[in-house]
Amino acid sequence: MQINDRRIHFLYEAWRSGSMRQASEILEMAPSSISRQIAQLEREIGSTLIEHGRREIVLTEAGHAVLEYYRNRHSSLEMLNAQLRDLSAARTGHVKFAIGEGFLGEALYRTLDEFMDGYPGFTLSLSVTDTTEMVRLLLEDEVHFGLGFHPLSHPQVVSRFRAAVPLKAIMHAAHPLADRSSISIAELCAEPLALMGQAFRIRQMIDLAAADSGQLVSPVLVSNSIPVLIRSACARRAVTVLPEFSVRSELSNGQLVAVRIVSSAMQSVYVHLITRRNRILSPQVMALTEQMRKRLAPTALYAPTDGKEPAAS
Repeated sequence: MQINDRRIHFLYEAWRSGSMRQASEILEMAPSSISRQIAQLEREIGSTLIEHGRREIVLTEAGHAVLEYYRNRHSSLEMLNAQLRDLSAARTGHVKFAIGEGFLGEALYRTLDEFMDGYPGFTLSLSVTDTTEMVRLLLEDEVHFGLGFHPLSHPQVVSRFRAAVPLKAIMHAAHPLADRSSISIAELCAEPLALMGQAFRIRQMIDLAAADSGQLVSPVLVSNSIPVLIRSACARRAVTVLPEFSVRSELSNGQLVAVRIVSSAMQSVYVHLITRRNRILSPQVMALTEQMRKRLAPTALYAPTDGKEPAAS
């Protein structure tokens, strides 16, 4: 079977944008021309690729298989280019990745500095986003990998490694609860709280733990900025809830303390490094993920390498 990659590209853009009309704006072609190219591709392959008669583009199982081939082919070409660059000692390229807001901090910054020092010919693109957007970026190959808390389960997204990262109550060292070894969910919810927005998995885990305990979460400050939450705790205005590595410098200098929260949900929070299923990563991208594992998730467990990769959970 001979497959025309150009026609698959038309199918990909139509699916990605949601309709022939929107794809026509991207491709600068008439919608009818795109439709004809997809129809020709169906004849070449001998299978229906989209559900015809619908305004939006909905792929059939065969359509999903064709786009999976298309993405894997481009991923393989990207890896080949990286290997050829490495062999020729050019060592140039570009790494794109996404992380959750909770990972911003000195550990990440040192990791990026180390990578850029080791690979001076490489450039980086970092997207700070919530898990829903992270999964979309992965599925559309706009990033090589993502690092997030409990990413949403998706059949085309797999976890390369995971590490337990308990969420803790972060408060000023002079706070009345600061000398406690642990606090309950009820005690936490009774405090003025500064928390992330509900689109973020950290907040979703907090809300779930509170609901399981019959408590209501009513933060006095909501922000998608970790530094804003940390400042609120440093100013003694509120208690926030974060993993310890997000406030490592403030914990080290004694300004803030981290107190264990008595909740199984808070203790069973996992960080996952996720990629699109079957995405081939270049040696340079793998080097960056390994540096992140060492600094941000040193207790990480790798996913099985028998080809049966589990979806992120």
